[in-house]
Amino acid sequence: MIETRFANLRRVLIRRGVAARHARRAALELGEHYEQLRREALARGEAPDQAARSAHRALGADSVLLERYAARGELRGWLYRWPALYALAPLVSYTVLCVLLMGALVVVLDATHQMLHGYTVPALVAAAVNAAVSVFLLWVLPVGVAAAFALLASCRPVAPRWLIASTVLLCLVARMMNAGLMLPVPGHRGSATLGIGFASSHLPSQLTAALVSGALALLPYVLATRRSRPA
Repeated sequence: MIETRFANLRRVLIRRGVAARHARRAALELGEHYEQLRREALARGEAPDQAARSAHRALGADSVLLERYAARGELRGWLYRWPALYALAPLVSYTVLCVLLMGALVVVLDATHQMLHGYTVPALVAAAVNAAVSVFLLWVLPVGVAAAFALLASCRPVAPRWLIASTVLLCLVARMMNAGLMLPVPGHRGSATLGIGFASSHLPSQLTAALVSGALALLPYVLATRRSRPA
């Protein structure tokens, strides 16, 4: 019960905009203060159960404790101070991951070219590999990154509008991108391509696909927020 109370206070403080490190420190300070109050009650001759109840009362109501820490501006986290930055964080993370993965693919292609020694990869296998790379980079990865940030938003002070904006932006950019992998063949070392393009004629279909993938990415957020609501 004791640990649960202070753990809940820490979670609520984070949702109220307090930085995670300050919320942990506040929960630790409150826990130490509670132990001091409990020991003082025991020293007065109270029974252990009564001493615990007395310490909780002396510590104060949760609402009062939350207001005391949440009202201190210096404890606010960056998500509370600059929420608009959250709209760019998933896109930046996705871009970095794409660059790292493409670099890894280039290294793999070079090693594969040396290993095959003139062996010709069947066209069906080459097409399957190319499709798998494209699906992973343009669908699985952006949805996964957006879903991860959505889960983060479920326990952080992120307004739904910023979460939706960041998710749609990421998924729309992913829909405008193209990616592929050509396996090495005799006389060609293979290639990994990643690019982005815009065509007004494709925008409606790209936007529709972005909304569909964005809805999938937001499912963890919806489920997490429903579970966190009091019964």
